[in-house]
Amino acid sequence: MKQNNVLIIGGGASGLAAAIVAARRGAQVTLLERGDRVGKKLLATGNGRCNLANLSAPVYFGDSDFAAQVLRHMPVSRVLDFFSDIGLPTRADASGRVYPACNQAAAVLDVLRAQLELLRVQVITQAEARSLRRARDSWQARTSQGDFSADRAVVCCGGLAAPKLGAANAYGLLTGLGCVLNQLAPALTPLETEKGPVKGLSGLRLPAILTLCADGVPVAATQGEALFADYGISGVCAMQLARDALNLLQSGRGVTLYIDFSPALGLGGYAMGHMEPQRPGLREKELSAWLDRRKKAQPGQDPLLGALPRLLRERLKNAPARELPRMLCAYPLQVTGVRGFDQAQVTQGGIDPSCFDPATMEHKRLRGLYACGEILDVDGDCGGFNLQFAFASGLLAGAAAARIEEAYE
Repeated sequence: MKQNNVLIIGGGASGLAAAIVAARRGAQVTLLERGDRVGKKLLATGNGRCNLANLSAPVYFGDSDFAAQVLRHMPVSRVLDFFSDIGLPTRADASGRVYPACNQAAAVLDVLRAQLELLRVQVITQAEARSLRRARDSWQARTSQGDFSADRAVVCCGGLAAPKLGAANAYGLLTGLGCVLNQLAPALTPLETEKGPVKGLSGLRLPAILTLCADGVPVAATQGEALFADYGISGVCAMQLARDALNLLQSGRGVTLYIDFSPALGLGGYAMGHMEPQRPGLREKELSAWLDRRKKAQPGQDPLLGALPRLLRERLKNAPARELPRMLCAYPLQVTGVRGFDQAQVTQGGIDPSCFDPATMEHKRLRGLYACGEILDVDGDCGGFNLQFAFASGLLAGAAAARIEEAYE
């Protein structure tokens, strides 16, 4: 029985998973990476801790039905089994987010690279793929390091997000073969707002509730740690609203972000994640009563002293007393845009996955061609969902590409 030759194009999360599982199943594997080393983006995920999966209910956009089918064939338990098999202990926090047990992203990359070496995967760096074509019974990739051919080709070049970490525009490899490219946009990226209300607050970080309104109607809300910047608002809770904000702005709607500082004041519960959007200012009476109690307990002092950071207190101290309660629970910021791909965590849009089989990631008409990871029109919410899809789809593609079938003889 002949041994399959498998060409992996892209050395990110999905490409590494595909290369390892294909080699473990007996294939001769060559991995092409346009950068100077593989897995560079992994080191920056999860604030350097690599949030590699999530045990909670999946949250995906783009072709979410395709993502659900992929995860039925490769559930999170099997992804974690893969990491256990290659020597990486993992742990899940209370919210279901899975990290390496040592809390270091480098540990994830270390075990993946060790497997490449152990399995004798040929890794060619600084090899940017410029074209891919079918030639007789093989797939041929033309790269900056020469031409490579193999029985099967797995395209997993990622998206446009985070170009400093190795992102590249490789969609042409698949559109040149007839695949459809859905509109691209940055996702999970900070919000840009009017400059006046955030001036002087850059670097301020505190728990808050963010509500996004379109023409005054609440559309989406999140809770988490908001980070003020000179251009607007960052932090996970703001980045989770970027997709809605961009879509609303592109449709010509007026978009306003309201910040509720109640969590920073110790009022109400606090849990990171999405919330049911409610009309801003509902806690105004509660905040008014809270301020009255503070004034009675500390007469003659700023009621916000000890409750809010100095920069924010100085911004709010000149607000009329009757307006302060509403400012504390509905601080308004006009949204003007979202940050670009250079600050985005993932790419919205990509290659339409409907022409690929979610059980194997193989093209339905072009035998021996596979695609996985962020290059497809699937992106997830914060919390490990994007890496989980990358690993899951890469494992399916690698296993299928290594398989010997009579139809390929």
